[in-house]
Amino acid sequence: MKVALLSDIHANLEALQAVLADAAQLQATHYIGLGDIIGFNGDPAACIEAIMPLLSVAVRGNHEEALLQRGLFGVPLYTAMMDRTAAMLGAEPVSQLRPLPRKATWQGLTLVHASPAPEGWQRIATVAEAREAFSRFSTHICFFGHTHRPTIFCEQQGQVNPIPVIYDSTGTFTLRLEAECRYLINPGSVGQPRDLDYRAAYGLYEIESGTLTLRRIDYDVDSAAEKISRTGLPASFAAALKQGQSPTGD
Repeated sequence: MKVALLSDIHANLEALQAVLADAAQLQATHYIGLGDIIGFNGDPAACIEAIMPLLSVAVRGNHEEALLQRGLFGVPLYTAMMDRTAAMLGAEPVSQLRPLPRKATWQGLTLVHASPAPEGWQRIATVAEAREAFSRFSTHICFFGHTHRPTIFCEQQGQVNPIPVIYDSTGTFTLRLEAECRYLINPGSVGQPRDLDYRAAYGLYEIESGTLTLRRIDYDVDSAAEKISRTGLPASFAAALKQGQSPTGD
């Protein structure tokens, strides 16, 4: 069983199509959605249409939460973006997002968008944050997203250590997961990477062999950036997309 791990698509159809083509070529058998299908980019409806039928399981991201509970986070920019997103979606695509849970377990894997903690939308970026997150789930692996950066933490005998993600010349990083370790794994963002590499990021996990592969896929980022005006966001957000940077500084 080869599982494709997709997080933070953020309505970037060009990136999503490139990732789905790559995953199909590499014979992915199942697809997992780690939240934030919508937000920031210009094709929320097309992305929902493309990804939802493929997903074996998916969780809700903070952007889905903001869409369903408008004004939840109290940030005017995000509220306005969700207003535009709702207008682009219509009722039927929104109804597909509503049932998504905050946390799921599938094939012995814990799946969340931000953190396995039930409250808030905490980021997992530091060893201290990872240590807290490890205390909130019991499975061998927890896959997450939210930070838009490929990240791996390993816990062994009470010690938590990061594992650097270094892609080779083909845009591939491979790791054999050890039975004696527990893992927190973020495959990176499909539609809005924030690690200074604009290429779409996603992961593949072979359950039987315990092999994790993280991939970077080139796509037409200029076309995606041009569509950001549909969301009503500043032009600087399009520039950030092309540079692999956070548009909001986080």
